[in-house]
Amino acid sequence: MVTLRSTSTTPAFRRTPLASLPLVLLLTLTLGGCGLTPGGTGTYTPDAAVIQEKVDCPGSTIGWLPEPASPPASDVSGSASQEAMLKGSVPEGFVPVHVIRCSMGVNDPTGDYTPVLHEEHLEGDYSNLLAALAQPSDKSGSGACTADMELVPPLWMVDAQGRAIQVAWPLDACGKTRGKPDTAKALEKLSVGQVIERQKTSS
Repeated sequence: MVTLRSTSTTPAFRRTPLASLPLVLLLTLTLGGCGLTPGGTGTYTPDAAVIQEKVDCPGSTIGWLPEPASPPASDVSGSASQEAMLKGSVPEGFVPVHVIRCSMGVNDPTGDYTPVLHEEHLEGDYSNLLAALAQPSDKSGSGACTADMELVPPLWMVDAQGRAIQVAWPLDACGKTRGKPDTAKALEKLSVGQVIERQKTSS
């Protein structure tokens, strides 16, 4: 007796057993349809940064301006929260011609502890930096995170009209930049031009 069989042209490694189809479909819908990363963490893009009149390194650098002992009733959020509300992603159509990084340090020429604030003007091709900043951030997940506090230097951009924005660094599921290293790598490729130094005067 001759039995007729159809010949499959699909390679063996591409065949999927029928019993596993529900699991495959479930994973596809869960990971692909809901915009989740393989680790099960969703992503988001911050709102566009609010356009400001000028760069504000002193106001955006944590620890530089003294916090009031008791904020006014109309300002219970505090200055740090206000700065967080102003920064965000690069607005559509915003073309930077200057990039400024703010950082704190210590000037100690005479043995006195003198805090200083550096306003570094970074020069070069900003295309890699813009691409890195456009990456979405990860939403907080249930994985383990380190308890250390990461101090991220404020990053500002200025366009040809003199308008300034403070951009938000992409963050990982732990709320840190180390899981999104492309921004730091792009900054390393830029050269430091003018540096404005501010000294903290004692009150």
